[in-house]
Amino acid sequence: MATSPEPPGGPPAPPRTSSNLLAIVLLILALIVVGSALAIWTGLRYLSQSVRVQAGQSGSGKKEVSIKTPIGSLEAKHEVSEGQLGLPLYPGAKPVNDEGSATVNFNFPNEENVHIAVGKFETSDPREKVEDFYRARLGDQVTKFTEKSPEGKTVFEIKTTQQEKVVALSNHGDGTRIELVRISHGHEEGN
Repeated sequence: MATSPEPPGGPPAPPRTSSNLLAIVLLILALIVVGSALAIWTGLRYLSQSVRVQAGQSGSGKKEVSIKTPIGSLEAKHEVSEGQLGLPLYPGAKPVNDEGSATVNFNFPNEENVHIAVGKFETSDPREKVEDFYRARLGDQVTKFTEKSPEGKTVFEIKTTQQEKVVALSNHGDGTRIELVRISHGHEEGN
């Protein structure tokens, strides 16, 4: 039996697919890394040009901060009014300086907004007299009343579907500390 002679130069070399496959994988990986870096750079550039931060003082000298972004805004002010609190202020009560009175508004397009107002006040009147005032002014709006919380406070709570309000009274020296809080959420604008 005769066998066919081998072609000159020996048998044909098998195809080199492993080195081509490695080159393709490395090329795809490099494209993913470059594409990701470009996307991150573009996003950061967009955010840096779209986010606006303003800090300053109001006409009364209180601090204000405003941050506006494409997804919403945040505004914080170091002052609060009776209208923003949505609760009556005890007659003659004075704001507590440098302690926790503020309004914060979170606004999101086409979403529920959240508005928080907190005020701290003091009066020289005894707690019982202040409690009587709030009991009369809030009346049947109160959904929960706590005569003495674990912190020793008298607490009035008013809860509805759109907002929560709290009046907390505590002894402070010979007088009374009054803490008022309002948290509202919904699509309407806050005070």
